Amino acid sequence: MTRARRIALSVWLTLTVGLGVVYALYPELIDPTRLVDRLRLQAGPFIVGSYVLLSLFRPLTLVPSTVLIVVGTILFPDDYIVVFVISLSGIVASAGLIYYFFDFLGLADIFEQKHSRRIRWLEEKLSQHGFWIVVGWSVFPFVPTDVICYVAGSLRMHLGKFLLAVAIGEIPIVIFYIAGSVWLFGL
Repeated sequence: MTRARRIALSVWLTLTVGLGVVYALYPELIDPTRLVDRLRLQAGPFIVGSYVLLSLFRPLTLVPSTVLIVVGTILFPDDYIVVFVISLSGIVASAGLIYYFFDFLGLADIFEQKHSRRIRWLEEKLSQHGFWIVVGWSVFPFVPTDVICYVAGSLRMHLGKFLLAVAIGEIPIVIFYIAGSVWLFGL
């Protein structure tokens, strides 16, 4: 592993662990109503652009996409289609970033060395039914989509097929979270 990759991996691990601890100790930091207030206060007329950027770069902030969908629904209570498009686009773009990032860090090689038998099995399944595995994984709300992004990236699944599968799988989830937010917050 090159020095640049080791540094990037160290920064990523530190950020991941650090933000995980911060969010566990201070869950109000990712409380949707507080994020809405913060965006309204700090973004002003650039609120849509700020929401788009936050949605696109979600993997760097480690804010769950669910939280951002709720934030968007509260921010734009009359524009659910806009929230849907931005949220789904953010999820798909994030999936693409994660797809490439995992391989860039050289984590695929580490997993290959430590779990070669499992990797072969996954490669076989993804080569046969990869599109539908990614759709199924993405539509299941209790597993992080980021994991399948890492796997698909490390196994070099065709990027276009992968992103389309993530988009299709995430459509019902995004709709569910928007509808749930409308109901929960009485919007």
